[in-house]
Amino acid sequence: MFMLGTVDIKVRPLKLAYLVDPNSPEQVREAIKISSTLWGGVYNPIIPLYKKMPKTWREGPIKAPEPKKVILGYIDSFDPDILVQFSKEIPAFVRDTGLRIISPNEIWQQHGVYSSPFKAHFGIGIFDVFNEIFEIHFKYKPKYPVKVIIPKIPNKYPLLWASIFGEFPDKTLDALRKNYYKPLDIKEIDIDLSSVGDLFHGDNIFPRRATQGNLEHFRHSGFRKEAAVFYFDASKHLDIVDFWNLRALGRSVFPLPKQLRDNQSLKDEMIKFIKANRHEWKHQRGVFDVVSIIRGRNCDMDDMSNFFASSVKIDDPKDTSKFGYFSLQHWYPRIWDESGGRAYDGADPNDTYEQQTSIEITDMEKFRVHFNPVFPKFTQDKSMDSEPCCANEISFRFYGSNEYMAEVLPRSTGEKFIRAISSQGSFRNEWRVGRNGLVYLVKDTLKEYWDIPTSEKTFFAWLEDQGWVSKLSNPGVLAKQIYNKLDGHIATLGNESLLKVLDHMNGGKNLYKDEATTNIELEEGRDLSVDKVKAKLKSRRGGSDESLHEYLLSKGIFRLGLKIECPECFRKSWYQLDDVKDLCVCPKCLHSFPAIGNIHISTWSYKTSGPFSVPQHADGAFSVLLGVNFFNEHSLIGTKFSPVFSFNATDKEGKKLEADFAGFWEQKSNRNNDCSGVLFAECKSFSDFEKKDFDRMSGLAKKFPGAVIVFCTMKKELTAYEIKNITKIAKVGRKYWKNSRPINPVLVLTNTELTEFPGVPHCWPEPWKKNFDHITGLLPVCDATQQIYLNLPSWEEEWHKKWDKKHQKRIAKNKTAQN
Repeated sequence: MFMLGTVDIKVRPLKLAYLVDPNSPEQVREAIKISSTLWGGVYNPIIPLYKKMPKTWREGPIKAPEPKKVILGYIDSFDPDILVQFSKEIPAFVRDTGLRIISPNEIWQQHGVYSSPFKAHFGIGIFDVFNEIFEIHFKYKPKYPVKVIIPKIPNKYPLLWASIFGEFPDKTLDALRKNYYKPLDIKEIDIDLSSVGDLFHGDNIFPRRATQGNLEHFRHSGFRKEAAVFYFDASKHLDIVDFWNLRALGRSVFPLPKQLRDNQSLKDEMIKFIKANRHEWKHQRGVFDVVSIIRGRNCDMDDMSNFFASSVKIDDPKDTSKFGYFSLQHWYPRIWDESGGRAYDGADPNDTYEQQTSIEITDMEKFRVHFNPVFPKFTQDKSMDSEPCCANEISFRFYGSNEYMAEVLPRSTGEKFIRAISSQGSFRNEWRVGRNGLVYLVKDTLKEYWDIPTSEKTFFAWLEDQGWVSKLSNPGVLAKQIYNKLDGHIATLGNESLLKVLDHMNGGKNLYKDEATTNIELEEGRDLSVDKVKAKLKSRRGGSDESLHEYLLSKGIFRLGLKIECPECFRKSWYQLDDVKDLCVCPKCLHSFPAIGNIHISTWSYKTSGPFSVPQHADGAFSVLLGVNFFNEHSLIGTKFSPVFSFNATDKEGKKLEADFAGFWEQKSNRNNDCSGVLFAECKSFSDFEKKDFDRMSGLAKKFPGAVIVFCTMKKELTAYEIKNITKIAKVGRKYWKNSRPINPVLVLTNTELTEFPGVPHCWPEPWKKNFDHITGLLPVCDATQQIYLNLPSWEEEWHKKWDKKHQKRIAKNKTAQN
């Protein structure tokens, strides 16, 4: 088998998240100071550990979210590598995330001592960035010079100015003054309110801008509007935290404190910003993306509206369009809300990278990759360290492998799982799974020896962390062997004529009545003449398929032999080609007879080989393989799947868990890139689902909230009994969970979806094809198959009916109370 693949490595800054007490502006300022000393620090969020949400978080009649959901939502969204504890205490649910937690002093110190005035202990320090600034802008006389400035933080609204321009700690300033002020011509300047807008000009490099050095942005959100003006209260430190986090998303954000809204210099710069970020749509002339004016929680919406209506006038004589320049937004983007708010508000953080390296894999057997960790190009000091300085995000794709690689991974922090994905000799804190897949936290230049994780290994490790010891079942072993035999080309089994031939040869229903069969031959498997096999193998479009026959021979699926008649008992027996000798022995009467004189009247025929010789459609392995094959990217565009074949699992109490196949899936979409989960399937060849099957899948749904439950059959139709019981499970699983998805979506797959090409919705007959011609991805297909096979309404329709019913009850209750 020949395997091809690519491993892509992207280097990015180490991502920190600062945990602060919500009532401590001092901690917020210290977090900003640390961020100002680190490469990529501006994208490190500040997360207040609320015990009770402020009243400002309430939106009209809508209650404020729970503190736990907000805190965990911020951590999930920003996906930090390490948490930094400024707060006195940390809730247990934050520790349960499994993320490493360090103190602020550890970032530049080792064991309480500064390891070097120029080298950060965690992350890459600002001095490496300034070295790069010198190489680019000051080593030679530039045509377009830049200015490196350090604004002095005033006593009035110090937190505001620190969040806008950045602020260095005293030790960092001392080192800069001694070593960088002269080479970079750095100036410390006072912030003059009469000309404060000039500081925003692009040729000024101040501490916060310096941390963004050499980084490129890639948007997750499908929404176009990125630029924003944030209107907030400079005297409220939590408004400044919101400003910091809004910019940490990677969005371009202009600060407008309400205390300075009449400052003409600042207002002029804001208008330039609004005009520069108004972009006309290429495909629809006259329509523009405009800047969002976002209201801070401590500001009044009417006050903000009146100000922009009366005081912000934007006139451009060259613009003949009547389209506006900005839009007012009364709510803060729901960064923390994974249930859908984050996606609808376009609040997914951007990805930031410095460079990418690709490794081509052509080893046909081994799954091991040797690679050197990738550092940013500008880093001067790449010496060994005990803590990470940057991160490598690793993704991979393979073709022709004899095993499924774990291209989809859950964001698990279990010990067994982390060990399964890590390189040899690595420590626990060096590898993790982030929003984009594998993350390696880089400490040194030593070569890594990494065994690319397989789907089976990672899935079983994930289960073991939850108390389940797993192993492949007999059908799972057969499925794995067949997958290897076919070099991963499972779709071959979707040929109906091939399935009939294999079933007939392995003792199934005698489809070809002219083939006499004894009981002994049934046990050993029927042979079928070469000519008949060729004639029976049909292409999907009809007609004999010679290429399929040649392919099956090349994979060793058939054994060639002779059917010879015994001259003594006149019974025919099948002899494999290697067993045909000068003297043959009849297996029925044990009479010996010479081959010469008897072969010329025999028939060349085939018997099945290896796992293809197992009766009952390879003990159900064919349906398992076809079910797994449905989840390839040709059938489900935008969906990735890392499967494991049939397995059994047992916990410490002896409880059992099993599935015909399972795995991790991930679905890309314009609204939300982080749509992923786990999947369990029950498969049948041509028999019916039974009560034990429904009980098993109901149990899996309860044990794994959010899991997709699949019923997969090679039959073309479901029985009334099957529809009734699958419907029960589907209705229970339709409960709204999060992110516009049910708690346990049910997927129904029949012969149509498993064997027809191309995949859904094109494989469906009219009117199904027409009704669902727009669907892509796993979850929409789940919804569609429930409508098609179970005659259920769509999820949205059912949810809206329930919400409307609750709304009407609420209205009636309020009327009764008023009367």
